[in-house]
Amino acid sequence: MKDFIKDITEMFSNLKKEIDEVKVNLEKVQIEAKKAELTGQEIQKKVSEFQTTAQPKIDKINEILEKLSEKSSDK
Repeated sequence: MKDFIKDITEMFSNLKKEIDEVKVNLEKVQIEAKKAELTGQEIQKKVSEFQTTAQPKIDKINEILEKLSEKSSDK
């Protein structure tokens, strides 16, 4: 009986350690998830800024290409 109690006590001790490790790992995952969310938001912000800056240039390029296409089809 003494060995049984010792074994059960050891099992519970190991279980507690494993639960504590899971808690620590969960906290790490939550921290990294928050960082990833912030990074994603920053990337989206930069993409939007780029689109705002680049769109007039893209429109101008498309306008020039359209004019060139019209000129070449007139020939």
